[in-house]
Amino acid sequence: MQPASLSILTPTPLYPAHAGAKTHSLNALRQLSHYYTVDSYCLTKQPESVDWGPLAQWCRDLRAFAPTKPTRLNLDPPAVDLEFSQPMLDYLQQRWLQAAPNLLQLEGTTMAQYAPFARRLGVQATICTVHQVGFVAQWRRLQREKSWPLRARRLAGLLSLWLYEQRALRHCDLLVTLSETDQQTLARWQPKLKIVTVPSGVDLTEWPLCRQPQAPQQVLFVGNYFHPPNVEGALWLAREVWPLVQAQMPEARLMLAGRSPTPEIQQLASATIEVPGTVDDLRAIYRQSRVVAAPIFWGSGVRIKILEGLAAGLPLVTTALAAEGLPLKPEEHALFAERPADFAAALVRVLQNPALGTQLGDAGRQLIAERYDWRAIGLQLQQHYQALL
Repeated sequence: MQPASLSILTPTPLYPAHAGAKTHSLNALRQLSHYYTVDSYCLTKQPESVDWGPLAQWCRDLRAFAPTKPTRLNLDPPAVDLEFSQPMLDYLQQRWLQAAPNLLQLEGTTMAQYAPFARRLGVQATICTVHQVGFVAQWRRLQREKSWPLRARRLAGLLSLWLYEQRALRHCDLLVTLSETDQQTLARWQPKLKIVTVPSGVDLTEWPLCRQPQAPQQVLFVGNYFHPPNVEGALWLAREVWPLVQAQMPEARLMLAGRSPTPEIQQLASATIEVPGTVDDLRAIYRQSRVVAAPIFWGSGVRIKILEGLAAGLPLVTTALAAEGLPLKPEEHALFAERPADFAAALVRVLQNPALGTQLGDAGRQLIAERYDWRAIGLQLQQHYQALL
């Protein structure tokens, strides 16, 4: 019997996966390719330069398209217009008029703009992966702004995103959130929509235990610096927390790893702070570190880098919002702190107490093994998708 067909639309190429959302999408595609015939389409300014990497062995059809300016008049947020592509619509219309896929998976709420198009061409069911609820992220960002002009700008962005997400998500047959918090938020606004939570995960076969007893006294922050919450978290860690750590442990070092560090992040580089930029193999820098720091104060969804840090077996110091959607227990799986002095004290505590670091790291990795293995998560996705068919 021929497997059902699944098309996946992503706002960026999935490989290499240097951001949390891309890591999630790439792993989800890999798992779903065990159950469906998968086609994958992405947007990029240079379609001819895409490196498909392992997607070539998982997908039947792979295409990249340049985004184009919409000709339609609309009040959509700028992020939505930036992910519109007329060449992609033209190609999919030609292909789907001959044989529409059974299922369409849209990665991110901004890609939900393609759901009505899919329905018109006979796609049986459309799924949207909600990596984060845009209007929730904007609301949290608004609350942190002190400048009134910026507060007004954030409020306008919040209203624009709220209107768009309320309208666009109604055209999807299934919303898949990564956390129950996001599921509950959307359900309040869209009570008639089918919404399920399927977490992100880690492939433990590719993430061996990275903790090294002789690793230097290094604190590791990992983040994609295209994502503003990561920039703010890294700046807060380096400017407000790190001097307090240094006062107690002059030998300690901080690494701010991640793709495309902004000029502000690059200027933080010093004798005790390293800014290496994009790191192809994160496991290597986990092996060089003693503790993972994840101070995030706004946004939505689940932080994939926290899952990877736990899988690596390193102790975690984090904020409550950064760990939102994850069942992390204080003092068992991680240490939690919100203020600079408390965060610095937690980092020093782990650095000076190897037994505590081992205890936290072992508990974190065990949690990943029990609840966040990608093979089990792929099966959950397949079961929800089959229910649509």
